Amino acid sequence: MDDLRKAAYRGIIYQFLLDIRTSPVPLTTHDDTRAISIGRYAGPVAYQLHNLALASVNDFADFDEAQFWNSIESFNSRNPDTPLTHFRVRFEYDLSPR
Repeated sequence: MDDLRKAAYRGIIYQFLLDIRTSPVPLTTHDDTRAISIGRYAGPVAYQLHNLALASVNDFADFDEAQFWNSIESFNSRNPDTPLTHFRVRFEYDLSPR
């Protein structure tokens, strides 16, 4: 895998961190609904991306891109209220010549 693709995959991890960073910290007691919403997003998505983070640490040795994108599509099918389509958009943008 070339360095541009590696950087694009790392961009997905960064985007996820930006997604959850938008939450106010610390959450106040009247932010319980927001905290629950963040948890419902962050937990499953972190589970979805943990192997990508590990692959990044290992410089993508033996990383199966097709399996990764299949798992993202599967996640999207099971979670229509919180699809991860923006990760693919980010990835493709990062690969595009500028």
